[in-house]
Amino acid sequence: MRFILYLIICFISVGISAQEVDSDKKENDKKEQSAVDFLTSKVNIFLESNFKKVEGKVIYTFKTLQPIDSITIDAQKMQIMGVLLDGEKVDAAYDNKTIKVSSVFEKDSEHTVEIQYIAVPQKALYFLKDYQGNDQIWTQGQGKYTSNWLPSFDDMNEKVEFDMTINYDSDYEVIANGKLMNKKAVNDSIQQWEYDMTQPMSSYLLALAIGKYEKVVENSESGIPLEMYYYPEDKDKFESTYKHSKRMFDFLEKEIGYAFPWQNYKQIPVKDFLYAGMENTGTTIFSDAFVVDNIGFNDRNYINVNAHELAHQWFGDLVTETEGKHHWLQEGFATYYALLAEREVFGEEYFQYKLYESAEQLTEQAKATDATSLLDPKASSLTFYQRGAWALHALKNIIGDANFKLTITNYLEKHKFGNVTTSDFMKIAEQVSGQDLSDYQKIWLEAIAFPSQEALDILTSSPFIKKYLSLAGERTQPLAGKWGTLATALDFPINEYLGQEVIYQLESDTSQEAIALFTKAFETNNIYVRQAIANTMSTIPKSLQKEYESLLEDESYATIEPALYHLWANFPSDRSRYLEQTKDIVGFHDKNVRVLWLVLALNTPEYQREKHQEFYAELSGYSSPIHHFSTRENAFTYLESLQAFSDPSLLNLVDGAVHHNWRFRNFCRKILDNLLKDSKFQKKYVDLKTKLPKRQQEFLEKKLTP
Repeated sequence: MRFILYLIICFISVGISAQEVDSDKKENDKKEQSAVDFLTSKVNIFLESNFKKVEGKVIYTFKTLQPIDSITIDAQKMQIMGVLLDGEKVDAAYDNKTIKVSSVFEKDSEHTVEIQYIAVPQKALYFLKDYQGNDQIWTQGQGKYTSNWLPSFDDMNEKVEFDMTINYDSDYEVIANGKLMNKKAVNDSIQQWEYDMTQPMSSYLLALAIGKYEKVVENSESGIPLEMYYYPEDKDKFESTYKHSKRMFDFLEKEIGYAFPWQNYKQIPVKDFLYAGMENTGTTIFSDAFVVDNIGFNDRNYINVNAHELAHQWFGDLVTETEGKHHWLQEGFATYYALLAEREVFGEEYFQYKLYESAEQLTEQAKATDATSLLDPKASSLTFYQRGAWALHALKNIIGDANFKLTITNYLEKHKFGNVTTSDFMKIAEQVSGQDLSDYQKIWLEAIAFPSQEALDILTSSPFIKKYLSLAGERTQPLAGKWGTLATALDFPINEYLGQEVIYQLESDTSQEAIALFTKAFETNNIYVRQAIANTMSTIPKSLQKEYESLLEDESYATIEPALYHLWANFPSDRSRYLEQTKDIVGFHDKNVRVLWLVLALNTPEYQREKHQEFYAELSGYSSPIHHFSTRENAFTYLESLQAFSDPSLLNLVDGAVHHNWRFRNFCRKILDNLLKDSKFQKKYVDLKTKLPKRQQEFLEKKLTP
């Protein structure tokens, strides 16, 4: 079972000549890019979900800054139907990667280029079925390239004002960047949505989402429409999913000191998204795993992702890095401002603890042989995000709040709708503060080692952190010598971070002294202290059985899941009672409690034995593509541990092994590889493979070939 199991880029060089060709191409692209400026884009596309196809045209206007003889537009593996230059048909060279249009372009001349095309994208635009079997289509441009579905620009330094017209089934909602200017019928079944942008942006931030949605619209204090979308069946989850959205928007706009730069702000949940969320310009797409009820909100809410992607609207969308070396200007800034927004919602101690937690992680990471500085384009996500956030927090500590805020405002104003480097930011920080920040830059931006002592000095200005570190300092002491200190930390009013630290120090201690502390911890009724007990106490003393059973009533699916398992394992005679008590609890989006419940029920012969076949069918059914990949992952994990794969679940595993989400795909491939080591499953798959779609069948045949 998943909970219990959790407990218990490099490229190879093909030769110097290839490197030289690639280097020459990059140099030519750079020269061309500096000689031409693409200004606007008019996109008109039809999408066909049955064929996973995009068909349409795009018209770019561009201005030449220098005399040039060609322009280049990125387009990945498309069928180019025609190219018009200034309204006249021209021959264009196409190598399945770029479209090159040759002509004599004089300096300071303005032109249009129109490209008619058909694309069947393998990435960046995804065609799915939602949980009700309806079409769902969405994009992910960062790291995947919009040029897979639209002739555009892989270089984020090329910023264009995009207007999109999208044609699709009138029964669906079509959402894209910008303001919806018009919606009209094309015919009896197809409708056309026209979206307008007024400012330029990088191509990777172009987005669309299509599906069955409803929405709620609120206005920010500054008058920006905030459009929040949800599935019709999730109406009751809207409030808990989007909780504090307007509050955080208003806070960030004031804190950043620069007006929200886009016409409106939309947020759309989608199925099987590649990441937690993506900050497309004015149009955040996020994983529907964050669509939660009021209980799920306590453990796995959308607050951080919501704030992070919103902060990117300024840091990443308004000002964009010139290259990967400066990625912290996007991710570090978004992480820090999200944390500031969370402080507004959850308080100062939450803010300080998160900083402490990330400092611990960064200190540990710095010990690795592959550790990097913040300005290394190959730095880890932890470095770009958390160390980047720490670098900003340290800068604010050095130059002061007022200077920091003015630095941010001036930085955004000077470089709005443009591209930036770390040097651009540091120049403004020095100008505003009047300080030489070269030492700061060496320590926080350029050094590989994380400045742990400097971070600690900043942290310990907080009385709460001092108190927490004092308690954490007791970890190596025997219980007898620290019992009073631990007991005091559990006094009312309880601090959840101190309370959790007490539980972690007790670990699996079942002495009478420890039981007394556990009893006091139960009585705090703090959801996170009690959750720590559920996660750490695997052996439950009989004297704490009643208190431990109360965890099944907590408003926390992250508590109920481990509590149910540990109770079931510790008290066999009460298994039926625990199962009956929790039979209607589903849990998070991944159905964590329900899937565990099914496994436990199947392993409890005395509980509703007549329904065991029904329970197994439900468990196996959760491996189906109709479910979220996290639900499927749970089901596959349990089915593997039980060695109880049905024919449909074996077919579903192959489907998962070619899934667009690489994490889930790799997870399924690992299980499939393990199964195929067994001749029994090899024979089974030989018999089943004809029931698979062509692509999956071809994949399986390669696996079966010795």
